[in-house]
Amino acid sequence: MKTKLICSLLLFPLLFFAQERNITGKVTSFDGMPIPSVSVLIKNTTRGVVTDFDGVYSISARENEILVFSYIGLKTKEVVIGTSNIIDVTLEEDTSTLEEVVVIGYGVVQKKDLTGSITSIKSDEILKQPALTPAQSLQGKASGLQIISSGAPGSSPVVRIRGTGTILAGRDPIYVVDGIITDRIDNINSDDIVSMDILKDASSLAIYGSRGANGVIMVTTKSGKQGKMKIDVSSYYGIKTMLSEVNMANSESYVSYSNLAFGYNRFSTDQQYNTDWFDEITRTGSVMNHNITVSGGSEKISALFSANYFEEEGILKGNDYRRLNLRNKVKYDISPKLKFEHNISLSINRSIPKPYSAFTTAYKQSPLVPVKYEDGVFEGRWGVPFDDSGARYNNVGNPVSQLELSNEKHKNTIIQGNVSVEYEILDDLKFNTSFGIESGFGKYYIFNDNLAAYLAGDPNREVEDFESSNLNTLTVRKSDYYHWIYDAFLTYTKTLADDHHFKLVVGTTTEKEQSDFLKGVRNNVPNNTNLFSLNNGEAGTDIATSGLSNLKTLRSYFGRLSYDYLHKYLLTATIRRDGSSVFANKNKNWGNFPSVGLGWVISEENFLKDVEFINQLKIRGSWGKLGNQNIPLNELTFNSDLGYVLGSDQSYVPGSTVTAIVDENVSWEVTEEFDLGLEFSLLDYRLSGEVDYYNRLNKNAILPISLPKAFGASGTTLTHAGKVRNKGFEFALNWKDKIGDDFTYNIGGNLTYNENELEKITNQFAFEQSGGSIDNGQVTKLLREGEPIGSFYLLEVLGFDERGEFVYNDINDDGVIDNDDRKFFGSYQPDVFYGINIGCTYKNWDFSVDGYGNAGNKIYNGKKAQRFGGENIEQTVANNMYSATSASNQNPAPFNDVPPSSTYFLEDGDFFRINNITVGYTFSNVIEGIQKIRIYGLAQNPFIFKSFSGYTPELPGNGDPLGTSGIELYAYPSVTSYLFGVNINF
Repeated sequence: MKTKLICSLLLFPLLFFAQERNITGKVTSFDGMPIPSVSVLIKNTTRGVVTDFDGVYSISARENEILVFSYIGLKTKEVVIGTSNIIDVTLEEDTSTLEEVVVIGYGVVQKKDLTGSITSIKSDEILKQPALTPAQSLQGKASGLQIISSGAPGSSPVVRIRGTGTILAGRDPIYVVDGIITDRIDNINSDDIVSMDILKDASSLAIYGSRGANGVIMVTTKSGKQGKMKIDVSSYYGIKTMLSEVNMANSESYVSYSNLAFGYNRFSTDQQYNTDWFDEITRTGSVMNHNITVSGGSEKISALFSANYFEEEGILKGNDYRRLNLRNKVKYDISPKLKFEHNISLSINRSIPKPYSAFTTAYKQSPLVPVKYEDGVFEGRWGVPFDDSGARYNNVGNPVSQLELSNEKHKNTIIQGNVSVEYEILDDLKFNTSFGIESGFGKYYIFNDNLAAYLAGDPNREVEDFESSNLNTLTVRKSDYYHWIYDAFLTYTKTLADDHHFKLVVGTTTEKEQSDFLKGVRNNVPNNTNLFSLNNGEAGTDIATSGLSNLKTLRSYFGRLSYDYLHKYLLTATIRRDGSSVFANKNKNWGNFPSVGLGWVISEENFLKDVEFINQLKIRGSWGKLGNQNIPLNELTFNSDLGYVLGSDQSYVPGSTVTAIVDENVSWEVTEEFDLGLEFSLLDYRLSGEVDYYNRLNKNAILPISLPKAFGASGTTLTHAGKVRNKGFEFALNWKDKIGDDFTYNIGGNLTYNENELEKITNQFAFEQSGGSIDNGQVTKLLREGEPIGSFYLLEVLGFDERGEFVYNDINDDGVIDNDDRKFFGSYQPDVFYGINIGCTYKNWDFSVDGYGNAGNKIYNGKKAQRFGGENIEQTVANNMYSATSASNQNPAPFNDVPPSSTYFLEDGDFFRINNITVGYTFSNVIEGIQKIRIYGLAQNPFIFKSFSGYTPELPGNGDPLGTSGIELYAYPSVTSYLFGVNINF
């Protein structure tokens, strides 16, 4: 008996463990693709594994135990272990967004617990629209976000979040790339991005204080994952053409129009040349992009390396851009409590800019002018607008020679890197610290061939007529900057009684930014690009040298408390205190920026839990203050020419005085914002959307004032003198569904209505600023209380008189048409901007269409208005000009005067364009060692529906509301791209 008992005791563990067996299998997605890094866990235990690169797993388990398969973005699946040793699993897409993790300042949060207005764009949406910078790929994808792009190679778009909130201060959002704050993301390849989270309201922005006044875009880049090495290769090539051309008058129409404008037959009808200037300065552009990403890792270390090469040839001849990006990111799990990460990126770009004014020059130059004379005395010389008598009939240049004589190159290198450490002090307490640095080095040269420019201006000129000894001029500029940021913060997470969830973040951050540049100019450098150095110029011919250094520091303290009860009642309270070196007055250096956000998940209430079609319904509201330190600063100006003869000997005593007053109280521009939002998911998460109302007020916008002479100053002084308000509504709606096993589709859209206004002038000495110059003595904009920023202030054209001349509205009835008769006619800022997206997949095929547009804004046709005399006109003007027999035509009689700024040149800026149309096909496991291959064709910006007669209604200018924003002058036209690409996953 004892022997049997002892044997049983010895055999029992063997029998127990004998029940365990090795379970293997493969995890695939709903489209049949293997999924690496899926968590496979035995339920109610800590035993688990993850799938390898091929989606394969192996785990020891017993019969009747439950395997839990989970992966972010896919539905978790549980499988009871039966008698089979092979369990293959397919994970379906999780249509619920409740568990989606959103990146916020100094942490992450599940979307269901958000109290702020944040839109998250994932990588698949970003990659649908290939672009130089990821910011361009966001166009039309988020409500409240306006992206105004230029078609120029190497250009960055103008980005506005919830309108333009300031007149003179910084208007651009900041980007936070893996913890590094930066102003631009041109150095990041879109393939490297996991998500971009757009923080829009004060509740989500306040933790960035003075850095978040214009919004924040959080950029999260890819990391290596546990498993064997993975290689992804992507490449595309395409061509670019002008989207909308303007049909200019040919030589016959030009002669007819101009002879009437000059009042006599200055030009014969028999002309030798009929130059199409647009054809002469443009070409079919091209773009190519190649990217490779290598990633992998073990239990302790994961790494990712990517390399990207981008090259673009613009439609303007000679306008080229090239860029190389390298990125490396490594994570170390040193222990269960200690994690370390470092990443570094390098971006090198080279550009050959050309003057965009060539487009305006080509628009204005007469078709009677040849590119170069083909025969006669001037054979081989550049064409100049000379009539048969040899007299010049306009002052427009030759756009081809303008491009040929433009010799400029830019070289820039940007290095970004950071290191971060996370240490788990206690189960509920973590410490994070990071140090990031961004450094840039730039160099450019401009070579002006003075002799060649002199000869190009008049074919009668000869080399011996050139009187200057400076045959050429070389300008070289070098610039460098660095910006470092140090963060340290604690995160305390606590749950009480299973119902009360707390998260507290407190920390500090310090930033320092310095920029320097030096410029030198020297004459008579050898005309050889290999010798373009100031040292090779003529000694003693330095024309100018200059240098500038700028240093800014920022120190901040912040805290954020997040609380929810049953994930039903939500609270977020944030405070940030910023100290900036920008402000001279020590009492004004510091600012406090608080916010509070509240949320109520109504769908968790008992009275809605049984409503089947409602999956999630949440109301949220927030209030907060934000600061803007990027303000223009007063400069102390002196007048030194104030000497006087004094004393018995009447000797001259030099004198000087301060001619301007500096307001020492200039400090932060402070924006106060209120936001109210509704989020919902319905019909088994197939329909989801958001509605937001926001109201943002810049309470102390900086404006120039002109003080009375009694103050002893001349000129202007900058001070807080205005209030700027943006208020509006945002709507977003998305539908996703599946028909059968093979067909999935989605339809989505967003719309933003924004009302912008300079609400109040708060200083009696503030004056109305004009702007929008079109470089012919005319301005088009005025800043006035009660009007949107960037409003057009023009004469109103009522029609034509019996001579076909403009008849203007004499508003004050004084019989004189002058500036007192101008009034406002809208702004370049749209009332509404919107985006739509449609996509579907059928088996291995995928198809998508995205569109973007705006409405309610005006565009000024500056190239058409910039007339002096003898310029070309559009063919529609030549065909429909006023005459005694056709008085009903829409254009005036031919004229050669400088026209005043009027509504005749103002057009509707409404447009809708297709951002891209994409068709792709994916091959799976067709070649050993290659997981999948996707080939696709893409038409980018192929169609536009607009009323504007010019090249493009998207006119970012330089982002200055009182500059050329919304004015087509020296602007780059919109372009259409046709791309073919391939993505390969090894």
